Amino acid sequence: MIGYLKGVVGAVSEKEIIVLTGGVGYRVLSPLPLLLSKVPGSEIELHIHTHVREDQLALFGFEQKSELEVFEHLINVSGIGPKSALGMLSVHSPASIADAVEQGDAQALSHSPGIGKKTAEKIILELKGKLSRFQDASKPDALFEVRLALEALGYSSKEIHDVLQKVDANQPSTSLLIKDALSKMK
Repeated sequence: MIGYLKGVVGAVSEKEIIVLTGGVGYRVLSPLPLLLSKVPGSEIELHIHTHVREDQLALFGFEQKSELEVFEHLINVSGIGPKSALGMLSVHSPASIADAVEQGDAQALSHSPGIGKKTAEKIILELKGKLSRFQDASKPDALFEVRLALEALGYSSKEIHDVLQKVDANQPSTSLLIKDALSKMK
């Protein structure tokens, strides 16, 4: 089983990256933020999950160990395959997935491709308490309060999710965080 790759980026597409190491090019499926940040010729180090099925061997690569661990927790939920888990990590950070699970926020999780409300509720049910160490202890309550405030103002879940990715979470108070979010709404 392959657990780690270090090499040079050979090519990047919308779903995968080719990692050249030791004269071999490994095809690695990766989250979108990683794919967007790499260019051919740059150095890369990835934590790998080797997924083996009867008819397929696939490598899933992550720059952070926490991404790999959350990915492996997600694929252990019945009904969540590796591509759905990868889709979630393309939209959410490990901390935001952990926050949503611990807060019971199925709506936030359902923004991922292929994840509906029922599947999100199942993820919450099966992973509650298992992802708490990935939470960003200083941010979840404030961001959750911002989410609730924006929902009360009538913003859609998609708009809220998008703006929460852009806000400066280092604001000294929740009210300043809400003002920051409102200023970034289109």
